[in-house]
Amino acid sequence: MCSIFGQISFKNKLINKENFINASSLLQHRGPDKNGYKSDNLNYQFAFNRLAIIDLNDTGDQPMVSGCGRYVCIFNGEIYNHKQIFSIIEKNFKWRGTSDTEILVNAWSLWEKETLDKIDGMYAFAIWDNKEKKIIIARDRFGEKPLYFMLDNNNSLFFSSRPAPIIKIFPDLKNKFDENGLKYFNDAGFFPKNQSVYKNIKKLEPGSILEFKSNEIYINKYWSINSFITKNLKKKKLSHYVEELENLLTESISDRLISDKPVGFLLSGGIDSSLITSIAAKITNKDNINAFNLGFDDQNHDESKDAEMVANYLKIKLNKKILLPSQLIDLLPEFFKKFDEPFSDPASFPLMAISEFAKTKVDVVLTGDGGDELFGGYNNYTYMVLLKKFNIILSLVKNTVLPNLFKKYGSHKIRLLGNLFNYNDNISRFAFIRSARKDFMSVYDNSNQTEMINSYLKDDIDLNNEFDFMNKIMKLDIINTLNNNYLQKTDLSTMAYSLECRSPFLSKKIIEWSLTIPSKFKVNFFNKKIILKELAKKFLPNRILTKKKQGFEPPIKNWLKNDLKQWSLDIINNEKNYENLKIDKNRLLNLFNLHLSGKRDCHPYLWATLMIMKFNEQK
Repeated sequence: MCSIFGQISFKNKLINKENFINASSLLQHRGPDKNGYKSDNLNYQFAFNRLAIIDLNDTGDQPMVSGCGRYVCIFNGEIYNHKQIFSIIEKNFKWRGTSDTEILVNAWSLWEKETLDKIDGMYAFAIWDNKEKKIIIARDRFGEKPLYFMLDNNNSLFFSSRPAPIIKIFPDLKNKFDENGLKYFNDAGFFPKNQSVYKNIKKLEPGSILEFKSNEIYINKYWSINSFITKNLKKKKLSHYVEELENLLTESISDRLISDKPVGFLLSGGIDSSLITSIAAKITNKDNINAFNLGFDDQNHDESKDAEMVANYLKIKLNKKILLPSQLIDLLPEFFKKFDEPFSDPASFPLMAISEFAKTKVDVVLTGDGGDELFGGYNNYTYMVLLKKFNIILSLVKNTVLPNLFKKYGSHKIRLLGNLFNYNDNISRFAFIRSARKDFMSVYDNSNQTEMINSYLKDDIDLNNEFDFMNKIMKLDIINTLNNNYLQKTDLSTMAYSLECRSPFLSKKIIEWSLTIPSKFKVNFFNKKIILKELAKKFLPNRILTKKKQGFEPPIKNWLKNDLKQWSLDIINNEKNYENLKIDKNRLLNLFNLHLSGKRDCHPYLWATLMIMKFNEQK
């Protein structure tokens, strides 16, 4: 687990080595154990910050050269099946150590791009080919590890684990925001697809490979989720799927427990993290299990008692911590330093706090990320189940007087419901539901949030696919919300304190298998995560299975009215924030006052806007 930073130039335009290494040092927190640098003084230079987890010796240091001498690799992440890969290629090389980096670069020397089909892990890596004079950059299938890139005016390619080193070298870029990206961020809370906050810096999309040769960039998908959303021809019982999931999850957890450093568990008290922890407790020595939980002083958001119940049930040690409003404010300077982009998910703060806490005892943690998206854990899914059942009614009344009455009269929510009649297909209606969470409370002029989200979603879904609609909706959350929001939050919050985070649900086998399961075994109008709950009955107390989903985030809604009120007003009244963000101050003040009055819950929009503005102040 590390940070990578590189420059490729075919015009002998490599920047000064000292400046390059200084820029890379901005990511030192991602890899505090050792630094590395390598260059051919002509075409490439790589800088590397290492967090040693596998092969703690110097034999695991990077950048690393393949056994044949042709390839130079820098690698951020973990290859969980590296031992299986090693057993296949062992006899082909003389080995220096046992790191998964050495296995990766040597595997590449044998298989090249086919290596990507064989490895299972979280990763962002770059491999320079000395023979072909080209760079190959790849990112894992689901976006667990970040990777940014940019072409400068000299046609040099820069790539990095985070934007900060690139901005250090090109400081003029920090004032060039992507306006459409900011508007999308204000509604969704994250930047979409390949966009960053910066106009000139792009993200490599998950499951993609970038090739840069002879001053030309080629980007292709080596893995696509569409390949696995197909009509399921096998008719299986729920019990069969539950058994298969148990086997797959046990294998995935076992792979992710491999470490030369201590491993712990982030235990929220929800089904996903509790199930991961309970299976791990079954296959390991319980005395060696350290679980970590963070609570709040607001009982409506605090799950610490559920975490205690699980820990007591499993007879494992639970380390607890409480996050107060004042502590959230104290975290803000570190947040903006380490995140180096606006980020609006409030759960990032408790995750930072628990990561700092966990780092005192372990270097690796396992989480339940991905369970909601793969197995139907969100309320949106139940809404769509209901909406689909009423499609006929919607079509019958679409052109009647009823929709107009909904739009003009009744409560705010009733008027919003009336807007559903504006859309002719389920994807558009889903986009509306996603955006309607914010009640169309835009702080931008001439902003149509629903249409913006709608366009992004339609680009990402195969409308001609034969598989059922609900699995398509879950696919959208996998490639949008999970990739661009939750996994980014996890990576940034944990790596802020040099803590490696692993997600067993995100194994290649589990993701591909989950996409072949009929959605009726995942969600209906009355129940969510049907398969997971059936499996969890074998491992967890019933209270965990029936509890209301809370989500791992602080009570921002109440804090904005009280503890964070003055902090929010200071940001809103800072005129600097309106110069290049193009936010309408009057709209924002109205939104804030509506929230303070209790007339509407505006905290998602407010928090996203405040994060953008605070980020702007920090530049």
